[in-house]
Amino acid sequence: MNPIRLFYYVTPKSTEAKLLAAEKPGILQLLLFYILPLSLIPCVMMYFRLYHNYPKLFMDNLPGNRLLIISVELLFLQIGVILVMAWITQNLAEMVNVKPGFRDALLMMALATTPIWLTSFFYLIPSLSFNVAVHGVAILISIALVYRGVRYIFGIRERGATGSLTLAIVCTAGLGFAVILIGSLISWEAIEQLQFAVKKTF
Repeated sequence: MNPIRLFYYVTPKSTEAKLLAAEKPGILQLLLFYILPLSLIPCVMMYFRLYHNYPKLFMDNLPGNRLLIISVELLFLQIGVILVMAWITQNLAEMVNVKPGFRDALLMMALATTPIWLTSFFYLIPSLSFNVAVHGVAILISIALVYRGVRYIFGIRERGATGSLTLAIVCTAGLGFAVILIGSLISWEAIEQLQFAVKKTF
C-alpha cells in the first residue's frame, strides 16, 4: 500500500481515483501501514522533545519513565479516537441519506488527520507562536480534506449536503481531539498522584 496514492481518492477530477475505486486498502491495512506509523510521530516527537530538554522533570521514583507511559497512552488514544470517529462519521452520513462503509469512513478520517500528525515534526522548533500557526494551517487543511472526502469518497455531490456533513464531522472530530487531550491530562494527574504515594512510602 502506497500512502501517497491514498490522497488520489480526495483529488478532484482525477482519473487515478476512478482506477483505484476497486482497490481501496482494507481496514487492517489502513491501521497497520498508515494510521499506526503516523500515530507514532506525535508520541515519539513529544517524548524526545520533553525528555531531552527536561530530563530531571520526567525521572522520578516510579519504575521506568512516566513520560513514556503518557506517550504510549497517547498512541492508543489516537488510534481509538480515529476508530470511533470513523464509526460516528459512518452514522452521521445517514442524515444526508448516504450509508458509506466503515472502510471508507476510516480512510477519510485517516487522510483528514494526516496534517495534524505531520505537524508534530515542528515540535523541534522551540517557538510556541510558530507551532500554533502551523497547527492552525494543518487544521484548515484537515477541514478541506474532510470536505473532499465527503465529496469524493462518500460520493455526495450536492453542495448543501456536503457542507452540512463536513461541518458535523469537523465538530465531532474536535470533540474527539479534546478527548485525547483530556485523557492525557487525567493520566498525567494519576501518575503524579502515584509518584507522590511512592515517595511518601519510601
